[in-house]
Amino acid sequence: MRILSTFALAALLAASGCNGAASQADQEPWQDVLAEKGLAATEAQLSEGEQTEETAFVLGGVRFLRAVEHILQVRYATYQGTLPFIPGMRNPLPPNPDSRFDPAFLETAMTGALTYLSGAEDALGPALDGTFAVEVPLDALWFDFNADGTRQDHEGVLAVMAGLNAEADDGFDGVVRFDTADAEWLAAYVHVLSGMAEMVLAADPTPAIQTVSEGRAALEAAGPTVSLGLIDNEDSWIDTAASVLLTLRGVPDATRTQAAHRHFKAMVEHNTRFWSEVAEEEDDDREWLPNPDQASAFGVEVTAETAEEWQSVLAEIDAILDGEALVPYWRIGLPLGSEVPEAYVPVGLNIGAWMQSPGEMDPVLWIQGAAAAPYLEEGRMADLDAWRRFTRMTGGDSLLFAVWLN
Repeated sequence: MRILSTFALAALLAASGCNGAASQADQEPWQDVLAEKGLAATEAQLSEGEQTEETAFVLGGVRFLRAVEHILQVRYATYQGTLPFIPGMRNPLPPNPDSRFDPAFLETAMTGALTYLSGAEDALGPALDGTFAVEVPLDALWFDFNADGTRQDHEGVLAVMAGLNAEADDGFDGVVRFDTADAEWLAAYVHVLSGMAEMVLAADPTPAIQTVSEGRAALEAAGPTVSLGLIDNEDSWIDTAASVLLTLRGVPDATRTQAAHRHFKAMVEHNTRFWSEVAEEEDDDREWLPNPDQASAFGVEVTAETAEEWQSVLAEIDAILDGEALVPYWRIGLPLGSEVPEAYVPVGLNIGAWMQSPGEMDPVLWIQGAAAAPYLEEGRMADLDAWRRFTRMTGGDSLLFAVWLN
């Protein structure tokens, strides 16, 4: 999730520049509150007044980024490693000499994040139904990694983005103008992060992490550990791999996989609406995500072909979630290079069915096939060419575009 946090940062940036909700003369401008006091203080101030379309978007963005900040704070305090594919768990963070490992760090991070994300979803309602525009200065945004309430240079958004290798172009003046269509984009991001958090919690990772950490402590108590030197960070890698494999044993919590399914469906719905709305825009003013006739504030071009292919990818994701498109399974199908019989009906995995009624997660049983068998069906296979076409359109930046476009 290297890139996800970068865009998570930018989504809240809206909070820094909106004027519309400061209806009381004695209120400090929100951009000053954000720059000086951080996300928590900004959320508190925004929550006090009546919500317009502008303040609804800002508050939704603030709460979304508070979810990201919460994950980073938990990780900074309790876990000094990195985990791929989990929101906020791969971003570079400064070392914390006072960190104290907690086997429940993932559970704590994702549970807290879901609370903020639910608040963001609630706040965004008026923005999704209204019309607005908000100018956003990036340098007002920062994440309070160490939760001390004091802004440090490395906590600023520009520093964080630089650490993620996502620096803006030289011509970027530091301001992004978010408008009506971007509310759909932000809502989609709220749902995709919520779905990912639900999937992590569905697997209940704490007991596995506890077992591995206790085993590691027992090894160290017995004597010095030996590294074979086969890979970098070998000790850490072995412990992480063991934790993952243990976590993936058993059956996940169906209520959480079902919740994740709803979030992923909502992500597709909001993102589809975004592309419909942004296509109708005629202005061209420091756009976050431009249509083919606009320019991005970051100088990134989105061509008509790129937008079209991404919507094809979205359509296939939606079909997979509905079970209308099946995912190939490696042990079922015709031999490579063989001729396809006229009456042949493909067989693949129904991912939607698994999310509604999940079964065993053990990787050994998925590789062998016992765990996959209950979800194998005849039907249309997912169009993997949609992703291949999108990759060709975006060159080596396909994953960056996928996260950015949501």
